[in-house]
Order: sequence, then structure tokens, then C-alpha cells
Amino acid sequence: MSKKIIAAVIFAFSLCAEIFSVSVEEIVPKEFLDELLKEGNVKVIHDEDDFSLSLVPECRFKKEITNSRVEKKDSPYTAEFLYLISKDELLSGRKNPDELTIENISEIFTALSKMSGMRYRFSEANPKGTVLYKKVCTIENEKSGKIIEDKISKNCDGFKIYCYQHDRLLGNLNFILNYKMSGDELFLSIKNLNNLGLWGIKACRSENLKINIHVVDLGGEFLFYIAADANYENVLKMFSIRKFIKKLMNERLDAIYRWFYLQF
Repeated sequence: MSKKIIAAVIFAFSLCAEIFSVSVEEIVPKEFLDELLKEGNVKVIHDEDDFSLSLVPECRFKKEITNSRVEKKDSPYTAEFLYLISKDELLSGRKNPDELTIENISEIFTALSKMSGMRYRFSEANPKGTVLYKKVCTIENEKSGKIIEDKISKNCDGFKIYCYQHDRLLGNLNFILNYKMSGDELFLSIKNLNNLGLWGIKACRSENLKINIHVVDLGGEFLFYIAADANYENVLKMFSIRKFIKKLMNERLDAIYRWFYLQF
């Protein structure tokens, strides 16, 4: 073997080592590490007066995640879910886990129409679950609402995409999605563009709900972080439905993760 080939092989191995040099132990908050490794997930539903974020990994986009918040002044809500996903488990032997990269994650999160028919609320009595989003699609912009083809890409860095959802309980919703991607990480921030309501009650004003998703490729696993941050109207306290709204949002965060998992 020539010296040039040997040098190239050494460089390739060193590059791979650099790309996946971060371990889950290094980036997950230590107080939650044991639970994550044992259970595969950690969930923190914050008290109303707790505006902190507890589960954000030590990552390139930590500052963007912690700064991408909603101003709290009425009835705040914050929830964080963290999942550790084995690539072997995702693929179930269908292909080499090394072929699964952050580029695949980019393709999943830009193929918005594939979220149509997403299900939730699974139980023994209802093993197939209930449809959460009847229809999801990419739209031209906030004002026109014209449906366009999904902007599917292996590199979504810098993308700004408008999305329409028909939610089973919340009705017709528009969101704006902002993407950042660097190295082995992807960060997606989602913000509502119209008021969210339930049973005729305005629950959350436009731009008062943010959902942040962060995925990092650790080599043999993906670390998947999803959080919701909202300022709900004080009317929710009056009608004593805050607990129901929290349950509704928690279900949607879990449904997004489950949908993501099933894309492989």
C-alpha cells in the first residue's frame, strides 16, 4: 500500500473520530443521564412559575435553543422531552447503521406532508390510535396559503418553510419553521402564526407557542430533544382547563417523536 493511500486512510479514520467524538455522557445534563440511559427517555413538565430549561444538550445550538423562548406573562407552559435512539433499533437490521446520518434527519423534517395522518392516543381499546393531524402540507407563505411541494433536502440549513396543519382538536393552523444544520446536528424551531383555540376559547395568541427540536448524531445513536414553550391566555385559569391544555400539548410532543421514529 502506498504512503498516499495509508495517509488517506488515517485521515479518514481521524475525521470520523472527530465527527463522532462527542458521547451522550458528555452532552446530556448529568442529573438526567442515568434515567436516560436506563429508560431511553426523560420528560420534564415544568411548573407554571418555572421558566428554566433542564434538558438542553451541550451542543452547537444550545444558545439558540435557550434563547428561542416565548415571553411569559399570563399562563405559561414549558415542557421538555429527551430521547436516546439506537440506530440498530431504528433500522432493525435492514441496512448498515453507519449509513444513517443527519442528512436523513433533514429529509424527514422537510417532508412535511408525510405528517398527514399522524396518530396518537394509543391504548388497548384503541391499538391503532386516533388521527391527530388530518392534513399537513407545505404552503407558499403565511398570507396565500397556497399548497406547494415539500422542500425535501439533505441539507436544510437556513431553510424557512411555512406549514399548514389540520389538527383534530385545534382546527386549521399555520406555522413557520426555521432550520439550522451544522456538522452532525440539526435544529428546527417552529412558531404558530395564528391563534390557537379550543371549544371557542382563544387559548394562545399568534407567535405565543414555540416548539424546538434538536437532533444530534452520536455515531451509534441519535439524541432527540423536543420542547414546547407557550404563553396561554389567562382565560384558561378562569375556565380551569389548564391541565387539559398541558395534556394536549404533551400528547403532541410525544406524537411528533413517535412519527419521527416510524419514518425509518
